[in-house]
Amino acid sequence: MDVVRVVLTFLLSWATCAPGRADEPSSRPASISARIAALVGRFRAETGSAVGVHVIDLTDGSVLCDIQSARPLSPASNQKILTAAVALKRLGPDFHFRTTITLAGRDLVVRGDGDPTTGDARLASARNETIYAAMDRWAAALKRAGVRRIKGNLLIDASIFQGPFVHPDWPTRQLQRWYAAPVAGVNFNDNCMDIRFVVAHGRARAVIRPLSRYILVDNKVKVGRRHLWHCRFDQAGTSVTLTGTVRRTTPDALPVAVPDPPALFGCVLADRLARAGIGLAGRIVVGATRPVGPVRLIAEERTPLADALRRAEKDSLNMMAECILLRSAAGEGRAASWQRAARLARTVLIEDYGLDGGQFSVSDGSGLSRKNRASPAVLTRLLRALVKEPTFVRSLAVAGTDGSMRRRLRGPCRGRVLAKTGSLAGISALSGYVLDRAGRPALTFSVLTNGRTYGGGLSAKVMEDRICRLLVRAVDARGPARPAAVTTPPGRRRSPRPGP
Repeated sequence: MDVVRVVLTFLLSWATCAPGRADEPSSRPASISARIAALVGRFRAETGSAVGVHVIDLTDGSVLCDIQSARPLSPASNQKILTAAVALKRLGPDFHFRTTITLAGRDLVVRGDGDPTTGDARLASARNETIYAAMDRWAAALKRAGVRRIKGNLLIDASIFQGPFVHPDWPTRQLQRWYAAPVAGVNFNDNCMDIRFVVAHGRARAVIRPLSRYILVDNKVKVGRRHLWHCRFDQAGTSVTLTGTVRRTTPDALPVAVPDPPALFGCVLADRLARAGIGLAGRIVVGATRPVGPVRLIAEERTPLADALRRAEKDSLNMMAECILLRSAAGEGRAASWQRAARLARTVLIEDYGLDGGQFSVSDGSGLSRKNRASPAVLTRLLRALVKEPTFVRSLAVAGTDGSMRRRLRGPCRGRVLAKTGSLAGISALSGYVLDRAGRPALTFSVLTNGRTYGGGLSAKVMEDRICRLLVRAVDARGPARPAAVTTPPGRRRSPRPGP
């Protein structure tokens, strides 16, 4: 059964599960709450960790389990649920990022819209394209327009985001890791350089993606007994020095975050233009642009928000989530900043979703910051509202099938849980939906753990999975699926446009 297709079919025809009354815990079935409490109690006894659990029946809004559900905890990547809620309210499910390519006088200008998907290998593969496909389309459009040489500069305008490229709360020693990749108004290949080494004849040859003749690579890596190499970028991000040793050929590339996404974008684009036979007389210049001379539209790249949302939620790709949140805060001639995005998110979540402001806080969009907070009750309230958004439901990982849930809940529970995972040192989280046998969301749940995530014979992830199995069995024990109550959420003021 194609689980995702079944879920979407029912969602499109089943306008349901708007937030209703969920104030008092239900005793139906009492054994579920007791069994979950026993699991949580054992884990707490072994680890001393803080654990919060909230489970809501989507048919009537009753609470099936409440264990410290109002306590704000660090949600790790479950923060991405908050980000999705903000984006779907501010931008809408049909939003498209729009990157424009224009000729302005003698210059070629690329104006970014915060699209995080350009050059994303997984999305490109799904379309049977290379990571360079969008840029190659732009080069083809230039040639159709009769352009064989850019007489001026290649201008990269990434000013829709104010910067800096990395959030101030992110761990400084991890900024070259793929999960801490920077974000900008233009992005390419998830803002990483994929590096592997091929060892032959006593030498280690570096294989790097993306390719560009405008990026200088100085490979000083030797073949040795240890496998330990380092990557260092210059300040401009256009020169890479590789040092250290490798023992053998590395089968998989290691993604290394680049320090300057617009510089990488510009270097790769200039190279693709050159490969298409289009010369560049001037330089690659990054900065806000003001047209000088007549402006001619060459191409416009439109990418649906849904593509970025799937990579952010299903695969937990942090830079996608950050771009989504920042883009939600941009507009009206104002560039988005980390601080402005956090303020905007808080306003939307309180005024449009009715969240208790004391039960959450927003620092970034991905959950990498340890200053984020969310209670399990906040997450289940959002999930109840978002169940009506097929774009969101489709973005979640399917148990035992794909994304970050691919290796979890296999067997009878495969395909019966749609969830967002979350993990940082000392933090584990799992929130989402339990489906009935017909593929309809029946329950929404959230399990958050802060402290030690391993203890004795029980880890936080094992606890989460056992709770999910209990919930699947509880749904199956109810017999034929019952129609959900159709309720109308209380009126809310529309969130204001982003302020200063």
